[in-house]
Amino acid sequence: MKNAGVSRTAVISAIEEVATDYVGELMARAASTNHLRRLGIEGELLSAENVNAVMQSLEGALAVLVGDRTASVATGRIRRKIGL
Repeated sequence: MKNAGVSRTAVISAIEEVATDYVGELMARAASTNHLRRLGIEGELLSAENVNAVMQSLEGALAVLVGDRTASVATGRIRRKIGL
């Protein structure tokens, strides 16, 4: 990831696009913003630490719904979409 960070919009879009395949559009949309909000991550640019925190949180939540392995695959897809 570049030093400038990753745009909030790119992270939200990637989460929604990938998570929809696993939990449906409504839950994917809710997850994309709720994880950022719950972690207190604000601002348009997210640091590498912020993105990692969101991915860990999201992976844990997805694991409950789709299992550990599938959650890991999903978050890997999200990371690739945002260039990590």
